[in-house]
Amino acid sequence: MSDSDIELERDYIVPLSRAWIAPRHRRTVRAINVLREFAERHMKSSEIKIDSELNEQLWNRGITRPPRRIAVRMTKDEDGLVTISLPKITESEEENEVETAIPSEESKASIPEETKKETPVSDKTETKQIPSKKPAQKKKTKKAKSKQNKK
Repeated sequence: MSDSDIELERDYIVPLSRAWIAPRHRRTVRAINVLREFAERHMKSSEIKIDSELNEQLWNRGITRPPRRIAVRMTKDEDGLVTISLPKITESEEENEVETAIPSEESKASIPEETKKETPVSDKTETKQIPSKKPAQKKKTKKAKSKQNKK
């Protein structure tokens, strides 16, 4: 789909919590229906197509545990067909995510050596021995007790 065919494009965070009202074995199917209803209401079209990547994201955790909410991009073309897909991540956003997730080596080098704590490694590993329980004694039945009493 080229840019000239796109009539309307919007990003949404769709709440899928209504899917959890459905029985456990139908929740992801219900989540897809909730997503379609949301698209119909907000994009004013009944022709809706869900992208395969978005479908895999919804089914990722199985039929019983769909996500509670999901970020999507809805695009409507001139024919009225709405395509729902995952939002595209730009290169600058991707770099920001990587920087926050993994601290750079320069930032590690800026920490003074004195503040770094070293954990001592001992050669001996202490193991605690758990005292073993005595084997459980069998309960005597009434017949066994009566035989002992007769002797």
